[in-house]
Amino acid sequence: MDQTSLKRHYLIRSVILTGFTLLLTYLIMSEKLSHYLAPRLHMFSYVTLGILVILTVVSIRQAIVGANEYDCDCEDVHKVPRSPWISLIVYGLFLLPLAMGFLMPDKILGSDVAEKRGITLLSNDVRKLAEVAVATDSTESNTDNAGSSNSTDPSQSAGDTEPAPEAGSEQVEESNQEQGASDATQQEPADVEDEQIRKRFDTNGFGDFYTDLAVSLYKQPVIELHEKVFLDGLTTMELYANEFAGKEMEILGFVYRQTDFSAEQFVVARFSVSCCTADASVFGILVEKPDGSKWAKDSWVKVRGKLELRKVDGFDMLVLKANQVEPVKAPKDPYVYYSYDAASSS
Repeated sequence: MDQTSLKRHYLIRSVILTGFTLLLTYLIMSEKLSHYLAPRLHMFSYVTLGILVILTVVSIRQAIVGANEYDCDCEDVHKVPRSPWISLIVYGLFLLPLAMGFLMPDKILGSDVAEKRGITLLSNDVRKLAEVAVATDSTESNTDNAGSSNSTDPSQSAGDTEPAPEAGSEQVEESNQEQGASDATQQEPADVEDEQIRKRFDTNGFGDFYTDLAVSLYKQPVIELHEKVFLDGLTTMELYANEFAGKEMEILGFVYRQTDFSAEQFVVARFSVSCCTADASVFGILVEKPDGSKWAKDSWVKVRGKLELRKVDGFDMLVLKANQVEPVKAPKDPYVYYSYDAASSS
């Protein structure tokens, strides 16, 4: 193939590479990359952008200067399409998604996708975790009982071999204890309150992560279920449904409604993304308000109300009785993600 035809092919390839480079740059700069990819994978997009820039520069150079002669015996492997129809098919496979990326609007997932995938109000994972916790508590109880039956009184084994403390050391010890007690008095009210709250959640055996998060959420006068604690917060409140019943809560999400809902019912929901929107799942909480029907499907709202406990299929389920609903704009990143530091973020 002559150099003119080769330069024409490299020019088309340069246009395609430039298009993908500009599209990815736009998604990153406009912060719309999260509409398609989870934040933990954004680094791979930055690496991809760098590779695209290099390939684009090399392709433009070949379109201007022309291709170099191959030093290997594999020239047939590097050949360009010979037929105009084959060229149209090959380059069309790249131009079609590129055109869709520029021409089709960025649209976040909504009720249509949620209806097909189903929405999680009381997840099976939570039920399994509850069953595991009950089994763990039972095992630990049996172990403790066995240990106590085999143990002996430490005071008996010690006997009378302990030396009597000296009078001077007793005075020093009493002085240190008084000083420590006076220093601890200032922190005592907050510590006592935290300890009392923690006792509410420590008996179910769901682990320190959920216990810490439950304590952090419970201490709030109005629980703010923002995006960093949305998923773990819902899970925590399902695990400790009885304890959170009656608490005030504020939540933000899009309106989802099913045909079998009553006029006053709707769900405030968010999509959870693990890697990309292809694996997105829907989580939310059922809301009840007398004028709930006036809020349009897929509209974004901020809801505030009181949590009420209901029995659904033998399981406790929390429902938000709303006293305030206000329309809001969808956040820049409309999706939510699991977080290992949810307790510190709440």
